[in-house]
Amino acid sequence: MTAVAAPLATALIAMWSLAIAVMDLRHRRIPNALSLGSWLVGVVHLLVWQHSPLGESASSAWLAAGFALLVTLPGYVTRQLGAGDVKFLVGIGLLTSWPLTLICFAAGALLGAATAVVSRNRFNMVVCLPAALRQPGSRLMNWATQDTPKRHVPFGTCLAIGLFIGLGWQARA
Repeated sequence: MTAVAAPLATALIAMWSLAIAVMDLRHRRIPNALSLGSWLVGVVHLLVWQHSPLGESASSAWLAAGFALLVTLPGYVTRQLGAGDVKFLVGIGLLTSWPLTLICFAAGALLGAATAVVSRNRFNMVVCLPAALRQPGSRLMNWATQDTPKRHVPFGTCLAIGLFIGLGWQARA
């Protein structure tokens, strides 16, 4: 891989994951065109050039995709994750490598768990604030008392942040 190709591939992967993060955050959906499109790009790249777009070995990328399925399918079956989350992490695996996918998943899972705890306990957090900040009808109280949707944690966004952490870690190494 040329010296220019790896930074360009990294930038394109970062922009792709940012687009998915925004879509998941706003709409709680990850479009198939973005997630499955990454599968097409990743598989073709692996078959033609025998390495991932980031220059990692093909075996590392295939292992990463398998790992992604292994850790996300149980969450999908139990309705804790959406299909888009599964497809997104597999796409990350096909485009990157096994270590980067592991970092992405671990950081994303921790961030997702923290987000779930905060969103479930938001009323308790707001009640601890001074009375002047807890006026009935205020934005803060409306936020604290609104019902949470069934799938309230945008896990794709958490995975995207995990990918940024992994890419940053890889850049420092």
